[in-house]
Amino acid sequence: MGRSLQINWQEEASEFKQQYREEKHIQRRDRLFVLWHLRNGQSIKNVSKLTGINYRVIQRWIAWYRQGGLSEVLHRVTGHTSQGMPPYLTSRQQRALVARVALGDFRTVWDVMEWVKGRWGISYSYEGMRSMLKRHKLGLKVPRPQSAQADVQLQETWQKKRC
Repeated sequence: MGRSLQINWQEEASEFKQQYREEKHIQRRDRLFVLWHLRNGQSIKNVSKLTGINYRVIQRWIAWYRQGGLSEVLHRVTGHTSQGMPPYLTSRQQRALVARVALGDFRTVWDVMEWVKGRWGISYSYEGMRSMLKRHKLGLKVPRPQSAQADVQLQETWQKKRC
């Protein structure tokens, strides 16, 4: 049998319950629910089984609580303060890229990456450039693949017969 959980609680169980009921953010709600049950004397193992939240994750939340109280636990949620990485291209460069893509000069993301590197000397990963194009709602026009062995004359004749 393990040691009993030792936490210097700053809030009453009823406060956790009240905040849980009022909270709209799903991650904060989960954390408040876990802390409420821990505050009521349940073990981490039982709370983990009850909520489906990993034992180690609950231990991490307890460490945050010990470090900075409830505000620390509620502050550390996904996407809370993260703004992502700033783009490598300036807004002016991005506008130039958007204009160039709109002209239909590129067939693939690789072509765009090569152009950006040649023009401004900035290297992007494939996913990074794809993400930028997506943010700007840009789609690249890629023609249908065509076999090198295809007989174009025969295809046109066949299409004329169908119509």
